[in-house]
Amino acid sequence: MIRGLYTACSGMLLQLAKQDVIANNLANASTPGFKKDLAVCTAFPDMMINRLGEVKVVAGKEEPIPPVAIGRLGTGAAIQTISTDFSAGAVQKTDNPLDLAIAGDGFFVIQTPQGEKYTRNGSFRIGDDGILTTAQGYPVLGRSGPINIGDQTFTIDEKGNLLVGDEVLDTLRVVRFENNSELVKTGDDLFTNQSGTPVDVEDGQVIQGYLELSNVVAVKEMVELISVLRAYEANQKIVQAHDQTLDAAINRVGAV
Repeated sequence: MIRGLYTACSGMLLQLAKQDVIANNLANASTPGFKKDLAVCTAFPDMMINRLGEVKVVAGKEEPIPPVAIGRLGTGAAIQTISTDFSAGAVQKTDNPLDLAIAGDGFFVIQTPQGEKYTRNGSFRIGDDGILTTAQGYPVLGRSGPINIGDQTFTIDEKGNLLVGDEVLDTLRVVRFENNSELVKTGDDLFTNQSGTPVDVEDGQVIQGYLELSNVVAVKEMVELISVLRAYEANQKIVQAHDQTLDAAINRVGAV
């Protein structure tokens, strides 16, 4: 019975962790460039349950009966890892020249106090000093460093060249990674790389006046949330059933 309690409780903790992941996805369903998280679960090793201690009488003598296999017993589950789904979101037209989207693979490079970080969120601003920045004020990097636009009228072509008239002021840095799973979320819709080396994208396509939306599908997340809640309630009922059985074993059977 105690083992059953542990198994059901591990299931409840698993569902709570999945609920947190889904809630974060839903909270960022309208965040440009947001990539949803997926909770990957793993089961603890199963245990073979055998019936032991039985005897039979042969010629007036008791002889032990070999163990009889009853079946396998699951011992619970837990979150193995939380991975990020890097699939592209839909692209929405905004007609804002400071809104940029990347068609295909790649990330914008952002300068932060903790070093270079990467994002798919192309909702940019121009700071008081004329520097192109993220909504949080972090400079967006070009091939020559932070991009200083000032108050000039500019356009950005599909190769990321920032043009003032016919003159190329700078070129946006767009990079890709051999394995996106090396990227870790650090907040503010930014990623940092653990070990991979970014490679500049020469053939990328930057689209001005458009934003990549979150790849979260709210309806699917709500359906998954309902499934998580039902699984949590099922495990909760198992705990209650075990608790009632323990109560009977201690207070009723033990009193006889």
